[in-house]
Amino acid sequence: MNLKYIFFVVFIMILSCKSNDAFSLKKMTRQSRYNYISSSLKYKNGSELGNFIYHIKHSKVNLNPYNRILIEKLNKAVFPYDIFILTELVIDEDKNKPEIENILNAKIKIWDSGNWSEKFWELIVNYNLNVGKPKYYIFENKSKKRYNVSEFIRSKTDSNELGENPLLMVNWNIVSYDNGKLVITLDKLDIKQIDTTSKNESINLYGKRGIDGFLNVTTN
Repeated sequence: MNLKYIFFVVFIMILSCKSNDAFSLKKMTRQSRYNYISSSLKYKNGSELGNFIYHIKHSKVNLNPYNRILIEKLNKAVFPYDIFILTELVIDEDKNKPEIENILNAKIKIWDSGNWSEKFWELIVNYNLNVGKPKYYIFENKSKKRYNVSEFIRSKTDSNELGENPLLMVNWNIVSYDNGKLVITLDKLDIKQIDTTSKNESINLYGKRGIDGFLNVTTN
């Protein structure tokens, strides 16, 4: 067998071993390993948390002993990314589902936005989670949603989140429409996601143009 090939295989095996124990967990005592992982899970957030979890998985670490820490962190999470990766970690345990359902219902305004909305609804459907769907959604193929536009706008105006003629952006372009014609304008679009900025926030960001709030629409 070619000597260079043997060296190459050995080199790859060494790299693989290192990557499978990126934090030298195997060199730690059981208690030290538990303390290190617990502390990291508690205090890391965002991409730093995601990177840590990635390496922990590749190190073949059993995360069941950290279940309570993960649930508590999920309960405190304030960004869709953190909520998603933490949910994925604990969702396989049936005993966790009622608590996860409560958390997702409570945090729907955080995760049901932007590109995250579709990912979360797919997760919810795949694991048959009892998460309340807004009445202005019509679901196709279980997780792909369409908007009942008139119901959506009504719910936002009834809650005083939006006025009659909010500033409208479609695919990052400001779109003009005649006063009172918002629903007609939106009905012509193949909408994937609508995110809103309330009147109080919008006027601070956009001045008089944002007096009725702001709609950010993404199309398919």
